[in-house]
Amino acid sequence: MPARKRQPSNPHFPLLERALADVYGWAPNVGLRAALQAVVTDKARRLLFDEVTYCRVAAQSPGELHSVAEEIALGETSFFREPEQFRALWHLVLPELIEKRSGVKRLRLWSAGCSTGEEPFSLAMLLEDLLGDAPDWRLEILAVDLRSKALLHASQGRYHPLQLRNLDPTLRDRFFHGVYAPDAPPGELDRRLRRNIRLRHANLYDPHLWQHLPGPFDVIVCSNVLTHMHHTAIQQTTTRLQQALAPGGYLLVGSTEAGLVAQPRLRPSPTLPGGFFHRNE
Repeated sequence: MPARKRQPSNPHFPLLERALADVYGWAPNVGLRAALQAVVTDKARRLLFDEVTYCRVAAQSPGELHSVAEEIALGETSFFREPEQFRALWHLVLPELIEKRSGVKRLRLWSAGCSTGEEPFSLAMLLEDLLGDAPDWRLEILAVDLRSKALLHASQGRYHPLQLRNLDPTLRDRFFHGVYAPDAPPGELDRRLRRNIRLRHANLYDPHLWQHLPGPFDVIVCSNVLTHMHHTAIQQTTTRLQQALAPGGYLLVGSTEAGLVAQPRLRPSPTLPGGFFHRNE
């Protein structure tokens, strides 16, 4: 049986990977490489390029590189994605911060990597539940993501019942309209929850983002972001998160990402679920 002919390698594919690592901080891995290859194949076909040429062009063109990044950026999310963490926010962390900030009556939260909006809207539900009868409070939630399509979805505020499966039923019934059964059409989020949320297109690895943040923040949620970054990007991003956090504030990362946070002013919270870090006063 003749040996299978080996496919020629694409010499510019590693260059494209390095460009994504340099601009977005992503660590090349098997999953990212497979997604990137699929995007390269599709885009080369649509633009009538061969894949070698397309990789060379994309690696050198900021606009095309961003287009590739938007296609392969991970967007897995849900309401109350890690329920134990959000219960701790609801019953412990936010009540503590509300008491501490009662003098200024202001809270700033940041969803860093908000995807299609489930995370910032989860935060908005908790604040509405805790402070809905206190109109004199100033509440701000910044929600940023790399993907324009995800931000458009978030701005529409419509979600299928299956997307609400982790959401506390009392919150679901209170803040969604038209959700009755798993096979029902998408339910619409109560417009009250949108009034304090600012959606913004941004790359977390871009230093310009951090120069114009409306912080400092009392809570930053940066979940399932660090795990996809290379070592330098993790160090730079966690340093910037530490700087963006108000004294006494909390950083929340995915429970599996806690070991990636090593900053002198951030200490794990022993009384809270894994992934919580408290900034020293």
